[in-house]
Amino acid sequence: MASDETMSDGEQYFEGVEKLLEIWFSVSSDSKEKNPDLRKIPRSKLESLLKIVRCEIISFVKNDQIDAYVLSESSMFISKRRFILKTCGTTTPLLCLEPLLLIAEQFGFTEVENLFYSRKNYKRPDLQLPPHQHFDQEVELLDALFPDGAAYCLGALNRDCWYLYTLNPIPEPNRPRNLMASDGDQTLEILMTDLNPDIMSIFTKEECLNGKEATKKAGIDKIIPNMIIDDFLFEPCGYSMNGVSKNVSLLF
Repeated sequence: MASDETMSDGEQYFEGVEKLLEIWFSVSSDSKEKNPDLRKIPRSKLESLLKIVRCEIISFVKNDQIDAYVLSESSMFISKRRFILKTCGTTTPLLCLEPLLLIAEQFGFTEVENLFYSRKNYKRPDLQLPPHQHFDQEVELLDALFPDGAAYCLGALNRDCWYLYTLNPIPEPNRPRNLMASDGDQTLEILMTDLNPDIMSIFTKEECLNGKEATKKAGIDKIIPNMIIDDFLFEPCGYSMNGVSKNVSLLF
């Protein structure tokens, strides 16, 4: 959330709608990799992926379970077998899919167990870059990579709606379905619009010096107590934050 888009009439606009890409990887039965782990991917390879997406890493924290990155346009989370990328603005996350699949294979993951791509409808779709200008474009790209995918739209097409693409894998004969992607994991996503301007002013450089001050003024630290908070306040406005559970092995 670091930069605005400049339109032909000089007006500044930033698309707040976030694109969410989540991939669960698995290992084939004949894999020779003994300890596959996406967290072994070098930072340089992650930075190259994010250049394709049109964003960059700002900061990073980790614990035993997950590596959490604050990005110039939201966040990225990497655990042993799951990759989550959440970006706003005019980012292009789906363009990094093919190179990401190749990198994951290099680090032991030969199959995609499941994939979720979702977003709300944009306020200004005309400012987006291909293949993110229309959901049909996004579906076309995903279908080319995942022949067993399915696309959905929740809500009214001419009002607020939610687009979703996910896989419906068909088990091979005599092969049990792998339930790895549903082993206790839960995701809750909350979207808020038309918030109180006085409260939103907290997330500006006029009101706060940095992310830590904004976190405390907004009371976010109280919403997620006992968490390590990695926050950032953008110039002139905008805020991003990751929270991870405290852990003895936490590194900065």
